[in-house]
Formats: sequence, structure tokens, C-alpha cells
Amino acid sequence: MPGYLVKQTLVTCALFLTLIGPQTHAAESDVLEALESFITAFENGDIETMEASFSTNAVTFPRSIMAHEYDGDIDVSKYRRVRGIDPQMRELIDSLKKSGRERPYLNIEPVDLQIQIFGDAALVTFHLAGDDERLGRRTFVLALIEGAWKIVHLHASNVYGARP
Repeated sequence: MPGYLVKQTLVTCALFLTLIGPQTHAAESDVLEALESFITAFENGDIETMEASFSTNAVTFPRSIMAHEYDGDIDVSKYRRVRGIDPQMRELIDSLKKSGRERPYLNIEPVDLQIQIFGDAALVTFHLAGDDERLGRRTFVLALIEGAWKIVHLHASNVYGARP
């Protein structure tokens, strides 16, 4: 009898994984599409599309400075948790639009992208491609809200003086 239960459990698990596997893959694809939409909007300075990528109750930890060489005063109010889009993103887009540069203003290249699905939630982490002096790290949490993947949390940090 125990052998039968083991076999039945394995068959049930295999069936479950078969059923959930394609859904997880589809969810990863949808999450990636939502992330790419946000990144493209950011590169092009499209604040409206960026805002539409966030849930109404999203929380952001703005990009932080992590360097022992930094010798200026740090206004910690710029790095506290905020609702919605990071104000520093808005400031950057405003300055890029005023600069007269053509779109896309930025070239954001996620490296080591990892998407993990947890039901109606997704965790996305990646590094930013860039120079050897800086390591950009990003963490997004997305939730499936009314059929669309929305950003509910964004944490950004940069480490300067990083060594490979």
C-alpha cells in the first residue's frame, strides 16, 4: 500500500506541475512585458506611461548612494520611502527634456534579469549594464491587479567604486 501512495503522490505532483508550468511561463512573459514597457517609457521620458505602470498604492525606495568616497552632504529626505514614482526619476526626466537631447534619453540595459512568480505576485531583480565604477541594482515587485501586472514596489540602489 505505501508504494501505491507514493506512486499516486508522484502522479499528482507531475500533473500539478504540468498544469502550472505553462501558467508560470506565461506569467513570466507578461511580467517581462510590463517591465519592458516601464523601462521603455523611462528611456523616452514618458511620465504618463511610467505612472500607469505603478499600482495606486505603490511604494518606492529611491535610488541610493552607497560609497565611502562620497564626501558631500546627503539629504536623507530624498532617500526615504515614497508613494509612486521616485521623485529623482521625475527630476532626471525633466532635466533630460530640457537638455535638448533626442529620444531615447537613456539606454537602460538589465543584466542578470531574474523573474520569480508567486501566484499573483512577481519579484524581478537585475543589475544595470554600465561602467566598471558603478553597480546598479534594481528590485521590482509586481502584482496582478485586475488582469494587468502593476509595479507595487521599486527599490533602486547604486554602489560606486565597485570592483568586478
